[in-house]
Amino acid sequence: MANPKANPKRWYLVMFFCIIMSFLVFMIAPRIGYEASTAHDIAIMIGLWAPVLGIMGVRAEALSKQ
Repeated sequence: MANPKANPKRWYLVMFFCIIMSFLVFMIAPRIGYEASTAHDIAIMIGLWAPVLGIMGVRAEALSKQ
């Protein structure tokens, strides 16, 4: 059984999900009753994980080529 952490496509998929989720929180949360500044802070925190997950995908690609 392969290690799921070694699959770069999964890391890129999770990165894309974080970007979409951050956008949705940024746009929708203030409209459904959350304070705008709180929703924006949460969206930024979710969005900051996207580059980290992308780097993990690059790392998994580099390890698979060894």
